[in-house]
Amino acid sequence: MSDDLQSPNLVEKGKNLAKFSWQLINYIQNNYEKALIVTDEEYKERITICRDCDKFREIQNECAECGCYLPAKARVVIDSCPLGKWKMKDEEWFTKEKFNDIIEDMDK
Repeated sequence: MSDDLQSPNLVEKGKNLAKFSWQLINYIQNNYEKALIVTDEEYKERITICRDCDKFREIQNECAECGCYLPAKARVVIDSCPLGKWKMKDEEWFTKEKFNDIIEDMDK
């Protein structure tokens, strides 16, 4: 590797980051089931925890603490319980392998 190679200037770096971020957002929107959704088993565990909680509003199917509609909230990998009863599955979402899989899929 040569130290005399020029890096893109700050404006070009910003453009590259913005382009990549836009591509990633579009990929996630079009492939949310691959990128953002927990397994059925994890979903069932989260919903069971929510239904056993004193903050569960059965008729609305929502959390009285945060107001979220639980069938949607419990499906999202990067969401968590506001009371700490279940956490985001960051080991699934933020692993290098998962990110590389998404990037490879985006390149197809």
